[in-house]
Amino acid sequence: MESMQIRKERKDSIEHRRIILQKAQLLFTEYGVDSVTMHQIAKSAGIGQGTLYRRYAHKGELCQDLMKESCDHLCDEILQYLDNNQQQPAKERLTTLLEIFLNFIESHSHWLVSIQAPTCEGRQTLMYQSPLYSFMHNTISQLFNEVEPKVNGAVADGAFRADTLIASINPELYLFMRHERGYSKEEIKNNLIQLYLDPLFL
Repeated sequence: MESMQIRKERKDSIEHRRIILQKAQLLFTEYGVDSVTMHQIAKSAGIGQGTLYRRYAHKGELCQDLMKESCDHLCDEILQYLDNNQQQPAKERLTTLLEIFLNFIESHSHWLVSIQAPTCEGRQTLMYQSPLYSFMHNTISQLFNEVEPKVNGAVADGAFRADTLIASINPELYLFMRHERGYSKEEIKNNLIQLYLDPLFL
């Protein structure tokens, strides 16, 4: 009896998650992420706010869960590319990674911005602790270290370079550059290459 009860609770939890994500996505699509409250999501999903908050502390966590499938696809695409192009020059691999990541941000920027939004508690650390950030940072820093183990006689810090490159394509900054500064995605990519990659191959 106890095991049956546990299975039922797990099934209910899975169903709650499915309904929450489904209703949240519908509300976000119709009204925009910033305009939708956790109260609206709970009401639309037919659950209490307490149930919603036990699963998601804020909208950032909810958006992150919604993004998980897309993030998994991005990581798979990058891993497949790297696996199939191990003999390509490091600069070419880094450039392609940058292109893939910019395409992802272009398609999902509003979701990614929501994860970092001021209305989301814990926004200072949520993005940096996400599996996507860890994956991108580890992958890029390894390639940086492969490119140039030493710069001006000092050991290159691939981790620092990776953090600063990713910071330069922060979704919020990316949207600002696209829509306020008027840069195209291609122009942003070329400027990032000139700033972060070209100096390593002089």
